[in-house]
Amino acid sequence: MKLSLSSLFGSAKSTLSRHTHRLLALLLVALLAVGGYYSWGYYQYRQSCQFAFVGLQQALTPPSAEELAVRVDFNTVAEELATATAEAFPFYRAGEDQIHSLKSIIQTHLLRASLGKDSGEGKKKEEAADEASLLMHPLQILPSDFMAQFATSLKLDKVDENSALLHAVIRHPMLKETYTPILRLLRTPDGWIVRNLVNAKELALQFRTAVLRRLEARHAILVNKRSSVLKRMESTLPLRSCTASAGLLSDQKTLLVVAHTMGHNASTLTVKNIALDLSLKDTAGQLVLRRILNASCDIPPGAELDRHWTIELDAQSEEGKRVLAAGQLTSTAIWRTLSLSSAEVLHVEDLPPALPPCAVHQHQHPHGLCLKPIFTD
Repeated sequence: MKLSLSSLFGSAKSTLSRHTHRLLALLLVALLAVGGYYSWGYYQYRQSCQFAFVGLQQALTPPSAEELAVRVDFNTVAEELATATAEAFPFYRAGEDQIHSLKSIIQTHLLRASLGKDSGEGKKKEEAADEASLLMHPLQILPSDFMAQFATSLKLDKVDENSALLHAVIRHPMLKETYTPILRLLRTPDGWIVRNLVNAKELALQFRTAVLRRLEARHAILVNKRSSVLKRMESTLPLRSCTASAGLLSDQKTLLVVAHTMGHNASTLTVKNIALDLSLKDTAGQLVLRRILNASCDIPPGAELDRHWTIELDAQSEEGKRVLAAGQLTSTAIWRTLSLSSAEVLHVEDLPPALPPCAVHQHQHPHGLCLKPIFTD
């Protein structure tokens, strides 16, 4: 049978067309399958804690209070931290509303931090101040750059199907302490949300320890400052001797104590006023009397100090009885105040213990832990 050239080409063209359509159909199916796979994968990623973590990082840089409120359960986190703080500082804001009060303070500080109200100038002051100056500043609960530190150090840790752990590293310059808050990220019907502060109790105890250490460091600064002023006064008007005696007057009711001090103005300034801290002890070394004695004077440079101080006591008073029973008195004295012709006044106060007990009845903790200097609100 004879085939024409045109019919041959027509048959080949028809066969090629059918193969092309099949190939295109297979390619379309493959593309749809690949697209569906990646779409499903992207959908799964958007439901994951990794995607929620990225969203949280974006809400933190720069801080957006509105976005953070959606992604963080601040109410629960603040309550957990308030409960832990109440355990570490049981007498601060003590009472039925203690947790509520602490929670409000914490939420206020977190809100201020999220709005950036504690950064800027506060950060510059912290960087510029030396350690002694920082210690004497009122303590802030959060460092000025809290949100910046939190955002840059936040890491995603252990992950399972419905939860994950986050941690950040916060350096507090005023406390010289590094804190590592651990947060729990939970899957909820409304998406992933930061729900818990896992180590709230540990952070509160760490904060308490740092506060006590800060109080001791502040006390050390006061000790050094007092020592420096005392040395200055001793070099200005050094005391060579101090003696004391006591005796009854003729009425047998009045006890007269006389202290005799001798010294020398070794400075280039005139001493205009003096206050002497006098302590009298018995032969066993027990303190029987202490007085701060004041006097106006005019002691030029190079002049001698030779002064008698008198103290009248009721012989029947507790102090009078102790002085009479002491017999031979031993006296020690230091300068409390020296007013100089340059208008400078050198003065020292008594130093309390580093961590004195609280003066409030039944408060079994160091002084200050129930007062505002610990928490600035």
